[in-house]
Amino acid sequence: MIKLKSEISHAVYLNWLIPVSKIQQFVPPEIELDIIDGCALFSVLTYRHGHFGPARLYHFKSLYRSPLQCNWRLYITQAERQFNEPTVLFLSNTMSSQVYAIGSRIFSGMMYTHHPLIFEHEYIGRQTQTKIIPGSSNSPDLEVVCHPCEHWDIPDKFRNISSSVSQLLNKIIIQDHALTPLGNGYFRMADIALEFNTREIRPLKIKSFKSKILYDIVQDEVCFAFEIPSVTFFMHHEKTIKL
Repeated sequence: MIKLKSEISHAVYLNWLIPVSKIQQFVPPEIELDIIDGCALFSVLTYRHGHFGPARLYHFKSLYRSPLQCNWRLYITQAERQFNEPTVLFLSNTMSSQVYAIGSRIFSGMMYTHHPLIFEHEYIGRQTQTKIIPGSSNSPDLEVVCHPCEHWDIPDKFRNISSSVSQLLNKIIIQDHALTPLGNGYFRMADIALEFNTREIRPLKIKSFKSKILYDIVQDEVCFAFEIPSVTFFMHHEKTIKL
């Protein structure tokens, strides 16, 4: 396994606490989610990679592309012995580059990546606009417009996790492992690491939101959104495990 590195920019986190009954269909039977007052934490993370490629050859980073990526994930309980460190369960991965999408399927068991017809993630004025239109791919759809706000406003449900902004951000952002289901009780697990400046994180408000696949899941829930301007991402050891 080659250690991968990326200087990520413009990472937008959209987070909801969803009643378990609404998302249980997406969870393999071997996985126990982290349940907070009957709800599971669900995140949609969208960002631009910065020269995503092998860390040992990063001085040749100009050869690597910087595709957009969006992953959807749930959070696994740390009460289980095999997941005693923060771990997320990947539900979906989408990338704007067909080359990277194909490469991730060939060289990694972690990212069963989809390549949509349209993938945009950009600033327009002070707003962040994200648009993912699947076309003929199996990518989930997403159209969202966010704008920055001056103060943090923690939704009531999220206060069941913590009323501290810093603790809440750590819960959502800091993860040591990522898990992808392969079927029949097998999973691919990768060690991951993020480096970022907590002081740079900015709160966001959703101005508009549209997703056919998510409508019934998040329509009545309040989103806790924020942005990290820059993140250094590492993907380390990757292995197959049986649960």
